Amino acid sequence: MSMIQREVAWRLFAEEFNQSTLEISGSEAERTPSYVVTPLGAMVNRVYMVGVLTETENLGTQDDPMWRARVSDPTGTYFVSAGQYQPGAATAISSLEPPAFVAVVGKSSVYRPDDESMFTSLRCECIKVVSEELRDYWILEAARALKTRLEAMEEARKMDNVSVEELTKLGFESDLARGVVKAAEHYDSISLDKYWSMLEDSLMYVLPEYERRTTLEESTDVTEEDNSELEDLILEIIGEMEEELSQDEGVDYGDLMVEVMNRAKISEEEFEEAVKNLRSIGHLYEPDLGSLKRIY
Repeated sequence: MSMIQREVAWRLFAEEFNQSTLEISGSEAERTPSYVVTPLGAMVNRVYMVGVLTETENLGTQDDPMWRARVSDPTGTYFVSAGQYQPGAATAISSLEPPAFVAVVGKSSVYRPDDESMFTSLRCECIKVVSEELRDYWILEAARALKTRLEAMEEARKMDNVSVEELTKLGFESDLARGVVKAAEHYDSISLDKYWSMLEDSLMYVLPEYERRTTLEESTDVTEEDNSELEDLILEIIGEMEEELSQDEGVDYGDLMVEVMNRAKISEEEFEEAVKNLRSIGHLYEPDLGSLKRIY
């Protein structure tokens, strides 16, 4: 009797996963797995990701719980769920207190409210609190895997007829080659430049020496040191404002913006960009709509 091979857990940024619109359904009778095929050709049955847990919620009842969690990486948010068929994972999520760095292993799941829409999430197999250092290491792993998929898709676009055989001859693994072929057939117009920019942005969070390539239009007079000082000031002001609040309350976004703009003499756009970066790298999260808290 043959053993069923356990699916590899992909290191995959949330933005690529959430933009997927292709599902390959498996068969229970033949015991074949289902896959979500991403725009860059990852055939995803399982995911391993590390990010910032920002929210947990029981959508079920006390007797029949259905726990949902939001876990953010530098590019977006994974929605993670666990219910009666994942009792260990459900118990683990229920005991977690946001914000926290967590590692998640989960199976890809798809929800289709209609014929045209598709929403992805993870059905949690395991979740646990980890260190910020492990989160940074995961970002490097996910960035390295993203680069490989981008290179494979670029090679595929050079071919008149994209094939698994030709891609494997170029050195890409067969699983990725199959996914790239399916993605090339399904996704009409995918901007690879957007994903290259996503790769660069993710590396900036963990590699201070990494210099992002910019065009003349993208360049400004604001230095990296200026950005760092602004972000430090935002965290300092949030700390001051939190002293006047209860432990669970967040700082009002509008009040924070006014205070920071008055002290730093910056524009609203500069403030929003700094807050966006602080959220992406895991120093801030949004406990409620329109409020912010620090992640210690």
